[in-house]
Amino acid sequence: MESWDQRVEEFWNSAGGKRPEQLRTELAGLVQDRDQQDPRVLFEIASLHDYLGEEEQAVGPYRAALDAGLDAPQHDEALLQLASTLRNLGQCTQSIELLRQIPSGSPIFTDAQAFLALALHDAGQPTEALQLALSAIARHASLYSRAINGYAAELGAPAGAEQR
Repeated sequence: MESWDQRVEEFWNSAGGKRPEQLRTELAGLVQDRDQQDPRVLFEIASLHDYLGEEEQAVGPYRAALDAGLDAPQHDEALLQLASTLRNLGQCTQSIELLRQIPSGSPIFTDAQAFLALALHDAGQPTEALQLALSAIARHASLYSRAINGYAAELGAPAGAEQR
């Protein structure tokens, strides 16, 4: 018999192309026998709202899941997804604050850096956004990481200042 986590994973893997009503029905079936205040249930409900483009309805369940002590790895995923949702709703400052909570050791840290760059850009901080993006790329560059990091640092330097 499949575990609940396996059934949830299967739900998401097969979600593409399904109608919203069908997805709502399937998720309701998955969570019907669980405590409706369970952080994982709240996270999956929020994720479905997000998936369906219902950002405003996703915010409450994301926050409730995090407040209820959502465990890893979904904790960081919820932070990222909530931050992305808030950015889409024009709440860039809150988005930035959430994304900065994702630790560098998280499996989705690099993903979070991409979303943070987007939020910084939308918040009117394009130089910081580009610096962050370049720094994230530099960590994975094969030959030119030092140069990329140098150029990223130059972006923040006063005009006319030379990078050493």
